[in-house]
Amino acid sequence: MDTEGYMYNIHSHAWDEALHMEPRTVKEAEISRGFPLSMTVDREVFLADNAPFAKTVVFGMKARLAGFWVPDAYIADFISIAPDRLIGFASCDPTQPGSMEELREGIEELGLSGVKLGPMYAGFDPRDERCTPIYTYCQERGLPVLFHTGTTFIRVAPLGFTRPWLFDEVAIAFPELRMVLAHVGHPFSEECLVVIRKHPHVYADISAIYYRPWQFYNTMIVAQEYRVTHKLLFGTDYPFAGGADSIAGLRNANHIIADSGLPRITEETIEGILERDSLGLLGL
Repeated sequence: MDTEGYMYNIHSHAWDEALHMEPRTVKEAEISRGFPLSMTVDREVFLADNAPFAKTVVFGMKARLAGFWVPDAYIADFISIAPDRLIGFASCDPTQPGSMEELREGIEELGLSGVKLGPMYAGFDPRDERCTPIYTYCQERGLPVLFHTGTTFIRVAPLGFTRPWLFDEVAIAFPELRMVLAHVGHPFSEECLVVIRKHPHVYADISAIYYRPWQFYNTMIVAQEYRVTHKLLFGTDYPFAGGADSIAGLRNANHIIADSGLPRITEETIEGILERDSLGLLGL
């Protein structure tokens, strides 16, 4: 089946490097890549890159520790360029005063549809009691929460706050909260897979890991072994990874093993991720 035009991208960013990032954050992004990389998102380029997708979820980031601060109003304005195709998420940094008031404004006044949190970037444990009002609010209103999990290029961001097993305790405390653990928590992917296996409303997205082909292949094989491929959602992590490249990266995930005889990621797994009704699963 040709899925283009029917796929959903649940992980993309919108921001202006000069307005929303501190210089140290931009510099560390360049060091991680080994070359200068503009992270400013041009709206027309964004729409062209996301042309394969019927719907794309867009968010910024609020994380004072790591030097990100994208106002929710910016995301609301960004999605207004294509309201039939774009779904905006608010962001929240519970370490900062007024975080709940800002979140309510983003959802109730700006019309955003979910929440993006970056515990490691903002420097909080996702089990922190300061998060309880956020989770309670989102669970009561049926709002999905997408968490950054896994590695980062930001030096001050504690890896201890990004381990997927931490979200097991969040899911136990908030069993109806729809959660997405981004990037399958790589390089802690097996840890992420056993967490999403346990909880009916916890998922993972596969954004921005296809370009680590050996990690990606092993993650997908383990997902098959644990029978959790139905909990994997498609995302790109734009501008760090593009739409067409992300689709091709998933469809070519077996290339790394060539004809070695190693287990293969099945076509059912690959096309199932591309065709998945991610929005329906997240209540969007």
